[in-house]
Amino acid sequence: MQIINHYSILISALFVFGFTALLLLRDGYTPKDGVILIVLAVFLFFGWFSMRPQPGTSIELDQYESEIGQGQAVLLEMQSPY
Repeated sequence: MQIINHYSILISALFVFGFTALLLLRDGYTPKDGVILIVLAVFLFFGWFSMRPQPGTSIELDQYESEIGQGQAVLLEMQSPY
């Protein structure tokens, strides 16, 4: 079950791509189908690339630590990279 948790976005993207390919290619291949699949693959790749977890920098951490306790409410959100 942990494998599904770690790679859920990739599994979902493969499912969406496969399902779309199944729908488009069930009546044969046309160049339009190929263009649609390429555009979808590029969209999914850049979507994953922009939303993948990345570690924060120490500059951001220093900014957040300086804001905490200054008399204003601070929303602190912790996220796991997986």
